[in-house]
Amino acid sequence: MRDRRGLTLIEMLIAITVFSVVMASALGFLSKQGKSLDRNSSDMGMLQNLTFAGSLLEQEIRLAGANVPFKQPGVIYAGANAIAFNADYASNVDSLYAVYYNPGLPAGQINALTPTNRITLPGTTWAYPDSLYYASGVNVIASPAETIDWFFTPDSTTTPANDYLLMRQVNNAAPEVVIRNVIQTPGRNFFRYYYKRIPTAGTAAASLDTVPTAWMPVIHTQAIHGSPNDINAAARADSLAMVEVSFTVTNGLTGADLRSRAITFMVPLPNLAVKKVTSCGDAPILGTALSANWVINTTTTPPDTTMVLTWARAVDDAGGESDVRAYIIWRRPIGASTWPDPIATVAAGPTSPSWADESAVTGAPGYQYALAAQDCTPSLSSMVSVTAPLTP
Repeated sequence: MRDRRGLTLIEMLIAITVFSVVMASALGFLSKQGKSLDRNSSDMGMLQNLTFAGSLLEQEIRLAGANVPFKQPGVIYAGANAIAFNADYASNVDSLYAVYYNPGLPAGQINALTPTNRITLPGTTWAYPDSLYYASGVNVIASPAETIDWFFTPDSTTTPANDYLLMRQVNNAAPEVVIRNVIQTPGRNFFRYYYKRIPTAGTAAASLDTVPTAWMPVIHTQAIHGSPNDINAAARADSLAMVEVSFTVTNGLTGADLRSRAITFMVPLPNLAVKKVTSCGDAPILGTALSANWVINTTTTPPDTTMVLTWARAVDDAGGESDVRAYIIWRRPIGASTWPDPIATVAAGPTSPSWADESAVTGAPGYQYALAAQDCTPSLSSMVSVTAPLTP
């Protein structure tokens, strides 16, 4: 007869003990692996924040003063926690001058702020602007240079008192959070500045020095850049040549679980160099009308329809001061109250100047076009405009 005896109590206890030891070891291993994955994920998040914020700060601060009309200041405010500057950063039309084209941008974020929309710049106590700014040479087209404000501000949603948010604001739009979990790097301000020190006669060559603490914050206090009063302390912002950015990102935890990464980098300000003022005499005289007509090419299938603008040469192109270098063209939908950034530049010289707007579409609401002559200063003539026909 087969022996059907089962496990003894001692054998069962030994089996359970061995199983428990094996399970404890496995669970400990899995726990360590889970913590390692969490830590790696946390580290990756920190590195992504660090890389994203550093790249965007360097990219935008470098543009301070880009395509800014001479009377509009480049840097407005330079403080330990904030920097605000003007730059033709973006346009919602396919502009030749803006750095980026984004057709979805609202009208309030593609041109200069006006005194009507005057704001206290976030991260500062400085209100801006005090003046209207126009494109060079004509007080009709608003300056295309918007105000961009980068600032670090305490994060009221977290427990640590030293947590900051990195924020960005364009003109008077609502500030946007760029990254969270930022702390100040020990011994450093978020922003430090360098300026061009011009030596006195008989001393060494010009040098790059740290902006003294006594100067901080550096504010462009004169509304009009280049005005007679825009000198000495009021003009210190114009001498800025480089910005040092320093900050530390964390994983948002505290105590033994806190992990952090720091970054420091330098951003040059090439567009704030002293501008060379040239003159071609008086502002150019246009002295011609602008025509807009549809031209249909029936040799294609379907027929190719193009809006063509034509005009006669400017008075100062064909004669006069003979200083016209180009013709500037604007376009806006019928009913719009302002002209956006120019959409085309046509070189002066041809006896029958023209330009084809291949992006124009038929149907309502239709377009208005404007034209001005530009000389080498560059100054613009008065504008002429035309309402284009709706149907070709």
